Amino acid sequence: GRTILGYVLTAGLFLAYMPLVVTITNLAELVDLGPLDSVWESVAPTAGLQVMVAFLPTFLLAIYKNCFTLRAAAWAQHKLQSWYFWFQMMFVVLLAAVGTNVAAFTEALFTDPFSMFGVLADTMPYATHYYMNYLVLSWLSQSMVLTRYVVLSKFKFFSQIFEEEEARKWAEPEDQDYYGIGSRSAQWVTFAVVGIVYGTLSPPINFFCFITFALKRLYFGYLLVFAEGKKPDLGGVFWVMMLRHMFVGLLLYTILMTGVFYRRAANSGPMLICLPSMFYVIWSMQRFQSSFQWEKLPFKELTEESTMDAEKRTLDGRYMQPELIAS
Repeated sequence: GRTILGYVLTAGLFLAYMPLVVTITNLAELVDLGPLDSVWESVAPTAGLQVMVAFLPTFLLAIYKNCFTLRAAAWAQHKLQSWYFWFQMMFVVLLAAVGTNVAAFTEALFTDPFSMFGVLADTMPYATHYYMNYLVLSWLSQSMVLTRYVVLSKFKFFSQIFEEEEARKWAEPEDQDYYGIGSRSAQWVTFAVVGIVYGTLSPPINFFCFITFALKRLYFGYLLVFAEGKKPDLGGVFWVMMLRHMFVGLLLYTILMTGVFYRRAANSGPMLICLPSMFYVIWSMQRFQSSFQWEKLPFKELTEESTMDAEKRTLDGRYMQPELIAS
């Protein structure tokens, strides 16, 4: 029962997400900044989307922790990574195609999937400037993360009540909804997919995407190693999920470019050249899923002589559990 409720709540959030983005964007556009109003008008639509992208992990984690049975708390981050990516694919990468009517787009996707070639080709090429703003605005948000302003604010507040060491414990760790490994993995893949999908339509996006990841490498190369607490990992599942999501981005790219060539080329030649790449990406996705043994070591390798003859480690002494020793 709780699991069904979790899926229902996720679906409800999916349908309500775009109206919330539009509402926040409209409210942002009502702000009058005088001489800076022209700058604000170019930033406001992207800012509305960024706000909702920031709050979405909190809503999703609340659903998963209360409605699903998880083997460990870290699996909530893995579930968040999977669903958060699909939300961002629909409402960030495909924003121009989805528009303000999510239900109509979803219905068209399932009832007439071949129409997606034309829908994407007719809408997405006109949204490239929006994604330039989106990438540039992300530089500001990532620079704010580098300052750890949330943790600092909490530390300053609790230091008025507790000793410094106790205040630090209350301030750490950073919010795991938005700054957790699952949320960050989905966000970073989304930025990469934006560069892949829109980079050919507008080459400057490739440059902006490069700067975005260069800043991420600089900022998080410091934060993850020297500032933030260690995140619980699950043995590589986050990384593998990121690679699977990259295949989704590549598939979307091939569909989009096939549609663009179909709509805009003088003849069907370019479209026919591009079309087989879509099937190659699908084949590569299936091969990636089935051909690589990364979760469990193959039994054949366990029974090889080189493995069987390996020197076993010996431990000196014996283990004694103090609680069970009779006093």
